[in-house]
Amino acid sequence: MYSTKSVNGLPAIQHDGRNVLSVWNRDWDFAHELCELLNQLEDQPLELLLTECDRKWLKAIDGAFRGKVQHA
Repeated sequence: MYSTKSVNGLPAIQHDGRNVLSVWNRDWDFAHELCELLNQLEDQPLELLLTECDRKWLKAIDGAFRGKVQHA
C-alpha cells in the first residue's frame, strides 16, 4: 500500500514503509492524489505495453544515465 509521509519537510511517497518518491514544492495534494492512483493500480493486474519505438528510446536514454546515479 502506498502512503505519504513528511521527510525533511517534503512529502514522500512510501510503499510498504519504504520511501519510493519525493514530491517537490511541498505539494501535499499531488502526493495524496498520486498515492490514491497508485493504490488503485496496485489492485489491477500489471500490463505494460511498449512499442518498438518506446524500446529504442528507453535504450538510448539508458546510456545517458548509466554511471551517473548516486546511491545514498
